Amino acid sequence: MNATEEKKIIFVCTGNTCRSPMAEAIFRYELKRLGVTGVTVSSAGTLVGKSAGMNPHSLQVLSENGFYVWNFSSTQLDSEMILNAHAIVCMTDEHRDVVSYMRYKLLSEREDAENNVYSFSDFVGYEIPDPYGQGIESYREVFAKLLSGMPKIVEGVFPKEEKKEKMPPKEKKPRKPRAKPRKRTTGGKTGTKKTTTKKGEGKK
Repeated sequence: MNATEEKKIIFVCTGNTCRSPMAEAIFRYELKRLGVTGVTVSSAGTLVGKSAGMNPHSLQVLSENGFYVWNFSSTQLDSEMILNAHAIVCMTDEHRDVVSYMRYKLLSEREDAENNVYSFSDFVGYEIPDPYGQGIESYREVFAKLLSGMPKIVEGVFPKEEKKEKMPPKEKKPRKPRAKPRKRTTGGKTGTKKTTTKKGEGKK
């Protein structure tokens, strides 16, 4: 699966310090594993504090699993990001509802605007709980949930277009020319039957 043009995918949680940064790292890895190109992955928060960065527990859990992130800085979700996103995947249904409303206000006059804001549960069936203020095990559980559900997230934001292949018309086989009628044979030889007369016959 290859994207023909650059598409922006944004993962969203509250502070963009714990869950969404981990989701960003895992999703980027999943795209690389699948060979998907032309996609930009980022994360943001609905309520980001000043000078916020990734939570140390999130960094530790990512590092434990071979994901290394440097110089991460939390980002506040804004109008430009919402308008330019191909898909926004939120950690909970509540986040989805908040971002959906933000998007609605931006695009309320556009009747053709299709929905592109989802919750993790829309694709996977469960939300991603907030581990903030808890121990490292809570962050490990969050990582496991994100990792387990990420293949379905990829399928959800990049649905496969089922192309119905038209069956080629059946070729009509040319009819074989009819064989010429065989001549009747006598004694295995072809030709007309000869009439023979005995000597003396025919003379009176």
